[in-house]
Amino acid sequence: MGSVLIWVDPVLALCKSPAVTLNVSLCVPDGIIIASDSLATLNESVNKRVNVDSKCPKCSEDIQLKDVQIPPFAVPASSFPYAQKLFSIRNKLGLTIHGAGHLNGRSMYSLITDLEAKLPKTIDAPDYMDVVKQSFIEYFDNQIKLECAKTGFNIALQPDTWMPFGFQLVGFAKDANGEPVPKVYWIKMGKNPAAQQMNPSVFCTGDTTVVNMLFPGGVLTANVGVFSLQDAIDYAKFLIRTTSEYQRFSGKWQTVGGDIDIALITNRNGFQWIAQKPLYKILERPI
Repeated sequence: MGSVLIWVDPVLALCKSPAVTLNVSLCVPDGIIIASDSLATLNESVNKRVNVDSKCPKCSEDIQLKDVQIPPFAVPASSFPYAQKLFSIRNKLGLTIHGAGHLNGRSMYSLITDLEAKLPKTIDAPDYMDVVKQSFIEYFDNQIKLECAKTGFNIALQPDTWMPFGFQLVGFAKDANGEPVPKVYWIKMGKNPAAQQMNPSVFCTGDTTVVNMLFPGGVLTANVGVFSLQDAIDYAKFLIRTTSEYQRFSGKWQTVGGDIDIALITNRNGFQWIAQKPLYKILERPI
C-alpha cells in the first residue's frame, strides 16, 4: 500500500479522496477575515484483487473470475494536527489551500513560500491581485505536469472536473475609480486550471458538509454585512469548530481539526495574523 497526504476532495494521484479541510473567508465592512483548520490526513492507497461471479459468454454457465484487480481506492489511515494551510502573500493578500498536501516530493508549505518569494514586489499596482492569481495558476499547473511525468499519471484520462487541490486568494483591489474593493478568488488546480471570482460575503472550501447542514440551501441566517471584525473572527471560528466537533461525535473519520489559524486583511494595513501556530511564527521571522 502507498501513502499519500491529503487535505481535501476530489482526487489525489490515482485515488479518490474524501473532502477534508475547511477554509473560511468573510468580507465585512472593516476588512476581510480568512481562516483555516490545521488537520492533515494520511490516506492509504489500497489495491485489492477479488473473485467475481459471472457467466460464460459462450455457454452462459455460471463461472467465477479469480483475482480480478479492482481500481485502487484511498482509505484514511492517520491524521496530523499541525498542517499549515493559511499563508500571507507579500503581507498584502491572504491565501488558503485545500486538497493535496504534497506535490513533487515537497509540502505545499514549501512550494507556496518559494513561489511567494518570487512574486513581483509592486504590491501597490492596481492589477497586483490578478498577477498573483495568474502566477499561482501557472506555477502549480507546471508542478502538476511534472508530478504526472514522474509518476506516469495520465491527466487526459481524468474527467474535466478533476481537481486535486485549490486555493482561496483574498485581498483588496482597486475599482475603476481607484477605490478599494474586496475580492475573493477560488483557484482550481487540475485538468482545467481556472480562477473563479466568488461572492465576497462568506465563502467556504473543503469539507462543507456541516456548514451546509447549518444553512440548508446555502442561505446564511447571519447578517454578515453588519459584522464587526471581532464578529467575523468569531463566526469563522464557529464554522470550523462546529464542523470539527460535529465530526468528533459523529462516529465518522474526522476531516477538520487542529489549531485554527486566522488572519485579517485590510486595505490600509494589508495582511495581519490574528492567530497563528507558534512554530510558523518562528519560521516567518526575518533572518
